[in-house]
Amino acid sequence: MLASDGPRSNDHFFPAGRFDIVPIQSLIAASLMDQLPIFVTLQGQSCLVVGGGDVAERKVRQLLAAGAAVTVNSPQLSAGLQALLDAQQIAVARRAFDASLIDTHLLVYAATSDRAVNHAVAAAAATALRLCNVVDDPAHSSFISPSIVDRSPLIVAISSGGRAPVLARMLRQQLERWLPLRLGALADWAGQWRDTLKARLPDVAARRRFWEQAFSGTLSAQVLAGRMQAADDSLRSALDAQADTDRTHGEAWLVGAGPGDPELLSLRGFHLLQHADVVLHDRLIAPELLAFARRDAELIDVGKTGGGPGTSQATINALLLDRVRAGKRVCRLKGGDPYVFGRGSEEAAALAEAGLPFQVIPGITAANGCGAYAGIPLTHRGLAQAVTFVTGHAASDDSTNGTEPDWAALAALGHTLVIYMSGRKLAVITAELIARGRSDNTPAAVVIAGTLPEQRIITGTLADIAQRSAEAGLGSPALLYVGEVVALAGALGWQPPAEAASRPSLELRPGDLQ
Repeated sequence: MLASDGPRSNDHFFPAGRFDIVPIQSLIAASLMDQLPIFVTLQGQSCLVVGGGDVAERKVRQLLAAGAAVTVNSPQLSAGLQALLDAQQIAVARRAFDASLIDTHLLVYAATSDRAVNHAVAAAAATALRLCNVVDDPAHSSFISPSIVDRSPLIVAISSGGRAPVLARMLRQQLERWLPLRLGALADWAGQWRDTLKARLPDVAARRRFWEQAFSGTLSAQVLAGRMQAADDSLRSALDAQADTDRTHGEAWLVGAGPGDPELLSLRGFHLLQHADVVLHDRLIAPELLAFARRDAELIDVGKTGGGPGTSQATINALLLDRVRAGKRVCRLKGGDPYVFGRGSEEAAALAEAGLPFQVIPGITAANGCGAYAGIPLTHRGLAQAVTFVTGHAASDDSTNGTEPDWAALAALGHTLVIYMSGRKLAVITAELIARGRSDNTPAAVVIAGTLPEQRIITGTLADIAQRSAEAGLGSPALLYVGEVVALAGALGWQPPAEAASRPSLELRPGDLQ
């Protein structure tokens, strides 16, 4: 999945330089795979198909297309299989299933109309340590045949593990429409230049950046249009320019990952995460997001734990500077928004002082995201015309330390307060607000694990919210909402957390990211 900030053209395979063929909903893919996808080289390899009907014939033709040497074991043959035999394209053992054939074949397909025979084939293959596919019976198969989009040498395989073959077929049909027919020619062309680029650009990161630009710019458009000489000339020019460019430094991307739900990451943030050489991530970043980093990316947990061990800000800054100076593209993946209690500005300042390039990609801050999922609007006509964010991290029984918020000013505002990192100081915070004049009957709510399936919400008033939260055993990180808008939570709670997985997901289409 490639992207570029280079020229844009409708001829490009990646529209607007920002197109990923993976739908956003696949961010929530399960971490445990039912099958390991592999691509098997079958050129000249012996494969056995047990069965002589139409289904068996389809499997035989797939194997022949992959260059396999196919033997069919069946007492009878379809007209198509007979024609293949007459053309000497297959061998045939014209008899009932013969288990002695299994040992001499790499792959085995059971494609008869008799379930008992198919199961016998699977059992014999398992004994002989051969991989076997039982057609339309994934429970007895040691491998399955996916739906295929063939742009050789580029192959896309889609599988539902046998659970929803129609869904897999529909996705294949979508991809067939999206992927240019000459995409294989683009892959072949890149392969022809691979050794040259490796010699001219020995740095792996520099080579990767070059190919990303090539695949999403005019070079790919030229190849897809069949203008091979023009593509070669353009690549030589681009390579000369690349080799002459000083690339001693990489770039840092300060990306807000949102409050928890992986689907709340912005498209821009998702794109940069996929292209990072290094990912410095907070403790609470969803594992599903980290799974979408490149497999060879360096993942570094720099999370902090309230009141516990963690990575110091000075260490995080040093890691950022070190990796960027080494020419790496570093994604600093931060919960919420980098500039809202995320210390992103400190990291940006360190990069700016060092003269290193960086970008800041906003995220949905916790106050917005958790409030929306809990049914608590931050403003509402007639109830609150403003909102104030404040951190409760410094709240202490000792107000002489000089780090206390101005509780008197906050209590007097009369509009919505959202207090971050309030969990361990909840009793102190509510007592201060009441003591400074905020009514003890003011609605209040604590939200834990906001936007996630395990989200919990405790509502009450300033007078009792600390006790209610303690009785509920809520931990951290916690957000405290104070104000009349909290009373709307019961009416505006739009989604029970347990049903979060059934929410409609955003699906990308070509051109969506223009």
